[in-house]
Amino acid sequence: MTSELGQKLSRLRLMMAANNHDAVHLAQLGNLSWLLCGADMLSLINEPVAEAIVTSKHVTVVASSIEQPRLEQEELPKGVELVYAPWYDAQAKEKILADLLKGKVLSDTPGRGFDTKDFWPMRVPLTIEEIERYRKMSREASEVFTEGLQMIEPGLTEHQVVGLLAEGLHAKGMQPVVMLAASDDRLEHYKHPLPSDKKIEKRFMAVTCVRKHGLITSLTRLVSFGGETSEYKKRYAKLLEVEKTILDYTQHGIIVSELFGELQAAYTKAGREEAWKDHHQGGPTGYNTRDFIATPTETRMLVDGSAYAWNPSLPGVKVEDTILLLNDKLEILTEDPRWPLRETGGRLRPEVLEL
Repeated sequence: MTSELGQKLSRLRLMMAANNHDAVHLAQLGNLSWLLCGADMLSLINEPVAEAIVTSKHVTVVASSIEQPRLEQEELPKGVELVYAPWYDAQAKEKILADLLKGKVLSDTPGRGFDTKDFWPMRVPLTIEEIERYRKMSREASEVFTEGLQMIEPGLTEHQVVGLLAEGLHAKGMQPVVMLAASDDRLEHYKHPLPSDKKIEKRFMAVTCVRKHGLITSLTRLVSFGGETSEYKKRYAKLLEVEKTILDYTQHGIIVSELFGELQAAYTKAGREEAWKDHHQGGPTGYNTRDFIATPTETRMLVDGSAYAWNPSLPGVKVEDTILLLNDKLEILTEDPRWPLRETGGRLRPEVLEL
């Protein structure tokens, strides 16, 4: 058994003992990848291919016979037992699960009559191994965006640019979970712009949430052609000041609602008091694009050793990176020094790339 798997099992078993649970049942993709140390548990339809059961002595993965060879040979860490059922016999799988899920069970999935729980607190802080995987894949994702977006030009369609970026991400072994793109008037009007056949004229935005080893990193980048207006530059500078407030309050023990109050005040200072209502502002990340979305009433706390993807925006501009809070310091995981950067609040933040 690896050290990483051992740490995670210890967390789960301590929680089980404290609450008199006999087993933990995990069926959500993020929790499976977390427990199994970055194993790729995706199916062809973007659903997890297995379920995991942890008891005081064993950790067992239950899967279809279709997935058995790949999981055994490529994915599962040592110390995990794989039990599989014929793909064509749903009752066989249910019998296996029923035999394993006895007594008082805690699950991440409602519907089976078990106790349920949000497992984000179990997944943090990230282990040393997870942090190293996160750093590497986030750096590679940002490098793909830098290299790809430096090559684009007016006349390309949004679909063509997204295809270029997706190809680069896949070449690094990453799976794009979200790919958004907008140019010109679409950038001004849409917060979640799916790429279209529109040809780029003067401005372009690319957004991704991309997965590798189960971890998800997120970033947004803006590109301008032929020089930018002073009004647009001022708008982006105001947005970076809003983001500075969020980053200043990304500290261990801060209640999310407290951070959100400061965020609202920052939008007001920027002259856009209601802008926070136009789009969510992000939240903690890791094995999900967001583990929860920050709101004015959210009572959970920020935790050292966890990652965050904040994404404040104003019309036509957005800033987003994946950031690690570690030892009371912020580390921008998706920073690429080859992308133009500007200092804001003592941090280097992405500039609009002018081509």
